[in-house]
Amino acid sequence: MGHLSKQVFGEVTGAVGHVVFKHRAGDNYIAMRPEKQKICTDPIVLARRAKFALAGKIAKAVNSLALLKSAWPQVADKKLSRFNEIFQANYDLIGSVANIGSISVSPVYGFTLANAQVTDLAGGIQIQTDALGVNIGIDTGIEKFLVAAGVVLLQGPTVEGLPQTLIIPFKTLQQNLDLINPVNLTAQFMGTELFEYESYATKRAFACLITLNDNGQLVKASRSVHS
Repeated sequence: MGHLSKQVFGEVTGAVGHVVFKHRAGDNYIAMRPEKQKICTDPIVLARRAKFALAGKIAKAVNSLALLKSAWPQVADKKLSRFNEIFQANYDLIGSVANIGSISVSPVYGFTLANAQVTDLAGGIQIQTDALGVNIGIDTGIEKFLVAAGVVLLQGPTVEGLPQTLIIPFKTLQQNLDLINPVNLTAQFMGTELFEYESYATKRAFACLITLNDNGQLVKASRSVHS
């Protein structure tokens, strides 16, 4: 932007050709007229933008649950956050808005679940697995409770005004850690989240199990499983 030090034109405003005149605090300035933004129609670019936005929504939902957030490592680079880690992991993992593929709500190095089933119920999410067993590295002297947490991805709204894709985080109530019997945990939606959950034709839930210590803090997280 240019600046007129000698006010030979007086107070000039407006555009002339490709030049724009502005008057600020008693001075005249000259700038180039900004070019009109072109509407992008390239399907590859639009798909990349949509995938970027979707990965951001996923990361925001996972990051909003303190337990899930704490399952992700704090990176050495202080400029990056756990949100960045969650975003990058899912951006690399998901396919497209139309073909999601998979979502990771916990790091891939978590413990494995045997015969895990994630079911989309009428008003919530159910997570069932075989007994965890005593050979997966869980220390019952430290790990006292078990909880399931994750996100449900909703698509195809049946109510006008809702976004085409919505992601809702969820967490079950904790129960005493039991390594011998099968796991059966359910998260129930209420209020606005229940209305949103019931207002979509397609539902896919992604979850993990989390062991907690006596203070309710995360000790270990399983790998992600999905419905």
